[in-house]
Order: sequence, then C-alpha cells, then structure tokens
Amino acid sequence: MYRIALVEDELDAADALAAFLDRYAQERGLDFALARFTNAMDFELTKESFDLVFMDIQMPGINGMEAAHLLRTYDEVTPIVFVTNLAQYAVRGYEVDALDFIVKPVTYFNFRMRMDKAMRHIRRNSGRSVSVSTRDGMRVIPLADIEYVEVSRHDLSYHLVGAEEPFVVYGSLVAFEQEVEGGPFVRISASCLVNMNHVRSVRGSALVMSGGETLYFSRSRKREALATITSFFGGSI
Repeated sequence: MYRIALVEDELDAADALAAFLDRYAQERGLDFALARFTNAMDFELTKESFDLVFMDIQMPGINGMEAAHLLRTYDEVTPIVFVTNLAQYAVRGYEVDALDFIVKPVTYFNFRMRMDKAMRHIRRNSGRSVSVSTRDGMRVIPLADIEYVEVSRHDLSYHLVGAEEPFVVYGSLVAFEQEVEGGPFVRISASCLVNMNHVRSVRGSALVMSGGETLYFSRSRKREALATITSFFGGSI
C-alpha cells in the first residue's frame, strides 16, 4: 500500500485528483491510502509519513511552496508533485527538489503520465531489491514490486505488481526470507511470504492483497503473523 497526501484547498480540484487516483489504482493494480488536507498547516502538523505528496501552490496562509520548504527541513526524499494554475510558479520546484508539476485544470492523461513517473521514482528509490538468477542471467526486483512469494517444491513464484502471471524461478523460500530480513515481509504459511505494504485487508483467516488475491494463514502461523501485521499498520488493520 502506498500512502499519498493531497494538499489542496479547492474542493472540486481535490475531488478530481482523488477520483484520478482511484482510476489509476484500478488500472495499475495498486492500492493507495489517501490523506486529504485543505491547508498546508494541517499537513505540516500531521505525524504521518507519505510515499508521495500532491501539493497545491496557491493556498491561503502557508502556500504550497512554503510548505514544501518546511517539509524539506526534515524530509529530503519524499517526492512532491506541485499542482498549480500557473506554470511559472512550478519552475521554482527545483528549490525543493520537486519531482514534477501539473497545471490545472488537470486531465487524466496528464495525471497518468505524472503518476507513472512518480511510481517509477518511488520504486527506484525504495531502497532494497533482490537479485534473482534466471536462465538469461540476473534480474533485479525491487522489494516494493513484490506482493508475495510462494514456494512449490523447489520453485519460487514472485507475484509482482501489475504482472498478470508470477515470475517463477528455482529457489528456496527460507533463503529469500533471510535475504529480506528486516523488510516488510511476513510468513503467513509454510509456503507463502507476504509484503505487508500490499495487504489491503484482513478477513478472518485470510488476507486480501492489493492485486485482489486472497491468501490464507496457516493455523500454526496465524497468531504471530497477525501480530506482526497489526504492529506494521500501527495497531489497526
């Protein structure tokens, strides 16, 4: 799950961007948690961290550029996409290392291009990846792209974001689990390791993933796995 902040004082503009995010998530098989703010002060006072920030520039009180400068005093990496009526304001984005800008009125075509760029940036800078041996050589897979990994005999199936079919290679789930130790993964059964960033909901003995798949806890691992997932989401799932 990707956490996105939308800082926009105009209700119609905020509603349009939220609808575009929903549409994009459905098209790309992603899961977003959206937090909306009608002014920059409320955004600055929040204690949440985000994977992406959409920031209107022209707002009463603290404007978007000032808010971005404040954000950069304690967060140098979260990508910012400015939303503005006037393109000339957005050129100052270099001052806060903004990723991009969108000029109002926003069309879905332009929004989708910016989101594709933002998601590439997020995945590229998510930090960790795994190297997988294939018949054609090595493939590097960002951990953020992995929804879950299953093992069947000696084959590992990597279920990746946006992929219709899993990526299957020879390997050991135990070895993979050791390699990603400290990452956002939890073992829910003897044969399945789940990326908690892609958990959409918990329903009884099952997890619903961002791609729509339903995965089941084994009886022996359910309690420990649920505790890990609950802690990961700050005590609420």
